[in-house]
Amino acid sequence: MAMLFRIVNTILCCFLLSGLNSQPIDFSWKTPFERDSTWSASVEETHDFLAKLAASSTFVKTSPFGFSDGFLPIHEVIISLDGQFDPDSVHASGKAVILINNAIHPGESEGVDASLMLARDMVFNPVIQKLLDRVVVVILPYYNLDGGLDRRSSYRANQQGPREQGFRGNARNLDLNRDFIKCDTRNAQTFTRLFHKWDPDMFVDTHTSNGADYQATITVIATQPDKLPPALAAFQQTILLPELYAGMDIAGWPMTPYVHSDGPPENGIHGFLDLPRYSTGYAALFQTLGFMPETHMLKPFPDRVHSTYQFLLTILSIARHHTDELIAAKMEARKEARSTAIWPIHWQLDTTRQVSLLFGGYAAGYKPSVVTGLPRLYYDRDKPWKREIPYFPHFTSVQTSTRPNGWVLPQAYTQIAERLALNQVSMFRVVRDTMVRTRVGYIVEETTFPRAYEGHYPHTNVVLREVEEPIFIRAGDLWIPSDQEAIAYLMATMDPRAPDSWFVWNFMDGILGQKEYFSAYVFEDLAAEILAGQPALRKELDRELDQNPAMRQEANAILDWIYTHSDYYEPTHLRYPILAIDGPVDWSLKPFTGINP
Repeated sequence: MAMLFRIVNTILCCFLLSGLNSQPIDFSWKTPFERDSTWSASVEETHDFLAKLAASSTFVKTSPFGFSDGFLPIHEVIISLDGQFDPDSVHASGKAVILINNAIHPGESEGVDASLMLARDMVFNPVIQKLLDRVVVVILPYYNLDGGLDRRSSYRANQQGPREQGFRGNARNLDLNRDFIKCDTRNAQTFTRLFHKWDPDMFVDTHTSNGADYQATITVIATQPDKLPPALAAFQQTILLPELYAGMDIAGWPMTPYVHSDGPPENGIHGFLDLPRYSTGYAALFQTLGFMPETHMLKPFPDRVHSTYQFLLTILSIARHHTDELIAAKMEARKEARSTAIWPIHWQLDTTRQVSLLFGGYAAGYKPSVVTGLPRLYYDRDKPWKREIPYFPHFTSVQTSTRPNGWVLPQAYTQIAERLALNQVSMFRVVRDTMVRTRVGYIVEETTFPRAYEGHYPHTNVVLREVEEPIFIRAGDLWIPSDQEAIAYLMATMDPRAPDSWFVWNFMDGILGQKEYFSAYVFEDLAAEILAGQPALRKELDRELDQNPAMRQEANAILDWIYTHSDYYEPTHLRYPILAIDGPVDWSLKPFTGINP
């Protein structure tokens, strides 16, 4: 009954709010989109409109916060009813912070236009303005400025409008929605600083989808609930999502989960695994609920803008009505994360947990292609259908990692240290050279992308062998305790097997190359001495030869085996440089004050 009351309350609120953006607006305050519904605001128009809005209101502040890779200023827009623009003051007042990010892919620009309308309405519309009595809104109006300045009418081949679209890549031709962990770009570094400055309670990243054709104008990717701490998962699944779907439905924009499928939707759709490389997956590492509204590329551009506007309005309404519950769930989730000992690092779609989803689609079929002459898929909009389809929203952990007491990062890996510091990870310097005995990982196997992916050649299918051995820690190396708020971020990056670890993203590929070797004709005599002096090694070699008879015909293979099992073999080859320390640490430490010791 309580849930029903909450949903009805949200529906009534959204019904009231849904008609407000159709109220008469003074022409001088119409956005570029409202003046021409085939046009999406350019970077310059976006910033000019918001600057004008800030000049007319005491509770809007806009200013450059950081830079893109093309050295363009990324703007931060703060909308706070009582004029509190300081994050500490906002959080102390008990308000929820909602962060909205637009144009990470500039061709998907509905969020830009919807945010301009929403910011304007929060200033001039007293009903919408009431949402701000418990909520502060922070907007990144145009995140990928570089791609936003490169506008054409032909970039989005499958998309219906606007007249010009920006380019997906940034100034370095990187997709920013793959950069939240590796943080290669200035854009991502700016976002990271802004994200931690505000520590938002909810995050919205606006997008447009490709893929199958169906009836809904807008879909949503919510943070994968199986990856969330229980408190946040419960709030999202039992309060936030039911009210979000209900609110969008009553406002006239019925919404469905993001259509992620392996064929026509009637065969079933499944959840999206938002890895930390993506914006919402990254936000979840810091217990911020993330939402990625995806409007449909084939729907008219005005519909896509207005449905995005309503999505943002509904999110703010829910946050305003559930501020205390949202903040409490986030704080409890942080406690749960800090007390978690076994962390899932790899997930697999759970096909055993199926639910029915009422879905509106179009009849799909195949017909001969006029281009290739071969069968091609098409959707017939003259044959709409609505029925229950299979939906697989859950993922199951298939690999876990045990949380250590902390990690030691060699000071040589400054790129990693810089990213840890950017994410406000607590770190300390080891004061004196120290020898420790701990578990050490060795890379046994990995599969490397054959072509570059977002500026890297990522590793997958990583197999790790761990042994206990003595390791030398230098004064100046970094001690990173695991008992801290950034624990989920650390577990996602420090274990080399995790899909977005530092190892996966090539931050330590030097260990994969052997630096020392031997000349066979010289090593022959030394190898004979080694085997003569180590009977146990001789027996081990004989077992290896019995198991691999073909090796007996490869002299270099036999010599290499002896070399790699001898004291002459370099200990750093394939040795994962980050040490996981399980036991207590009694070393002398000093605070981390910067990359230079």
